[in-house]
Amino acid sequence: MTEEVIKTSRAWLLDFGSGLQAAVGHHEMWQVLISHKLFNVPGTLSYCNEVLIFQNQILPVVDMSQLMEGHKIIQSAEPIVGIAVYQNDTTEPVQYSCLHLATMPQNIYVTDEQECELPASQQHWEPLALCCFSYKDMIIPIINLSYLFSEQLTK
Repeated sequence: MTEEVIKTSRAWLLDFGSGLQAAVGHHEMWQVLISHKLFNVPGTLSYCNEVLIFQNQILPVVDMSQLMEGHKIIQSAEPIVGIAVYQNDTTEPVQYSCLHLATMPQNIYVTDEQECELPASQQHWEPLALCCFSYKDMIIPIINLSYLFSEQLTK
């Protein structure tokens, strides 16, 4: 008798405030900063009007609460920014961008059995979600970072 091995994948559960949550692959969250300086960029989209200068690179900072629900994330005393890593294509170099977070990301494990459909109440995630999974009685979309940080999103 052989036991079936359940394959798990590590992910980061991201909290954007006001109950807005999503996940990214474990390898896609590079660093989390709680001490940083952000710079406003006039004339840019309201959900991406700040940048972070990090290791001589200018990184855009996306406020998912502003993008998805039309209001800015409520910042804690120490604003949290996650630096995300993604590639548009495996032949291209790695790109870095940032996400405002309401709380520190949680390291979680997900199995294929947790996969589920995006409910009608969360259809606003459809363009950004690679797929979804259930976690503690919540439906969590997995963000397609390449699409989130692409010019296609703004069209």
